[in-house]
Amino acid sequence: MELKNIFFLIVAWYITIISHKQEPENPMRIISNDEFKDIIKKDLRDLVSLTIGISGITVKELNRPMLGRLLMEAEKCEEIIDAYGIKQNAYWYPLRKSIGVIRSYSRVAYNFLHLRYSAPAYRLVPIENDFFAALEESIDCLFKSFMLRLESFSSFLHKVGMTDDLRALDSYPFSESIADVKLEDTLEWTPLEAGAETAVYLASSFLNLAEESRFIKEACQKKTDDYSSIIPDIVNEETLRLISNSFHNLQSKYDTILYHSTITRTDENLPALRGQISIVYHLLETSTLLLHYFQRHEMQIINNKSEEMQQHFNQLFTIMVDFCMFYAQQYIAAAQNLCKDILKTYSEQDQIKVPIPNYRGFHVRPSTLIAKIVIHYGSEVEMKLGNNVYNASMPLELFRANEEINLSKRCAIAKEILEHKMIKEDADALYDAKLMKKILRIIFLDLLEKQKIIIYENDFSFDNLTPFDSETIADFAKRGIALYLALGKIDIISDTQVEFSGDKRVLHDIQILAENGYGEDKFGNNIVLPKELSYLKR
Repeated sequence: MELKNIFFLIVAWYITIISHKQEPENPMRIISNDEFKDIIKKDLRDLVSLTIGISGITVKELNRPMLGRLLMEAEKCEEIIDAYGIKQNAYWYPLRKSIGVIRSYSRVAYNFLHLRYSAPAYRLVPIENDFFAALEESIDCLFKSFMLRLESFSSFLHKVGMTDDLRALDSYPFSESIADVKLEDTLEWTPLEAGAETAVYLASSFLNLAEESRFIKEACQKKTDDYSSIIPDIVNEETLRLISNSFHNLQSKYDTILYHSTITRTDENLPALRGQISIVYHLLETSTLLLHYFQRHEMQIINNKSEEMQQHFNQLFTIMVDFCMFYAQQYIAAAQNLCKDILKTYSEQDQIKVPIPNYRGFHVRPSTLIAKIVIHYGSEVEMKLGNNVYNASMPLELFRANEEINLSKRCAIAKEILEHKMIKEDADALYDAKLMKKILRIIFLDLLEKQKIIIYENDFSFDNLTPFDSETIADFAKRGIALYLALGKIDIISDTQVEFSGDKRVLHDIQILAENGYGEDKFGNNIVLPKELSYLKR
């Protein structure tokens, strides 16, 4: 076959392929607003019935089964109507938005009622404020706002013709079951080898989260009518959800490992810690739900609300900040001594000796890194130098050790000077200034060669150092070295060691830090810390 014919055959084949490309599937049929109503009316019947019915009750009639069913119906209906593209339809979008609002209110209200009936059994650490009185005030305030939203939703439902053929509220079996008796405790409690380790982990993690959640306290110190100063710069949904989930993880770990262990029977501090974790988790979870509601449904139209709606928005915001966040940080603060008591009971104690930091002793970076390690684990650790004991969790305490370290260095270098061949036999000799400076240079270079001192700056000399009247060569040499030590131009190399005592986990990490120059080389330049200490970067 000729080449030209082959070419035409290939072109014809390609055209055939192109012309027979699969046609796109037919798009979904567009339905009218009335058709949509007829389709969803049956699925939304219970939600609409509950909305209409609950909008006529009092706060005393509100109960968990009612809210649980309302929440379930809202979530079910959201999923159904979303499949029909309701978020892109101007006429029906208010329905979708209203159901989202009902879902948010139901969850928050359910959490509050859960706390009303469950928190008294949490063995909560006492705090200054009356949590349960504040909880009841918040339930009343939330209910008023909830009723306003239900009334608004009911009006929309009447407008679109979805309020016929409804069930009466009393046809639903809603009643609050409050337990005033309990089953006999017959479950066999099991010994647990890892009980102490888990207790230490939970207490340390709680203290870490206390540090990470400081932004909550900062938010509580702001005026709640200044929304822009709180959201999103101090608090946003992402950070609040992360910290809330972290407390939830602690609760899960306790329930998985410790809940049925004998250790929780013999130490009442552990169930008390579980209660603190739970109350904080529920309050932060509720804060997150409210913050999601604000950011999703309210913040965009905050300046376009009626006076009544603005008032209810302010009340909800107050519930989030002045109740949920405020009491969360109150219980976080109150539980810290409890956590420290648990650490004292279960953490394994030890002692280690490590050299002092090469570069200028316990200055800012080494002291801060040591304190961060101690704070990370939440234990009490002490550093001992000579007869003095320092709190290793406080950088300023460790700074003070430098006074003793520098004194020790000066004494050690003075001894070296007095043993020097040019001083040893003539320590009390008086020479002219020129000769004294020459001798000092020789001593200085010998100390440098013997690695007794280290130079940080090369641009200095002894020319401006003048002997005092009647100053001996020994005193002049000691004063010269001490002066440049004080000016930071040199340092005296020391084999001084300090002793740390306390939680073995903390000491292990301090040992690693010391082996890595306390995060610095001998000239004070930062170095990369090992992977085991990666948490110090936070």
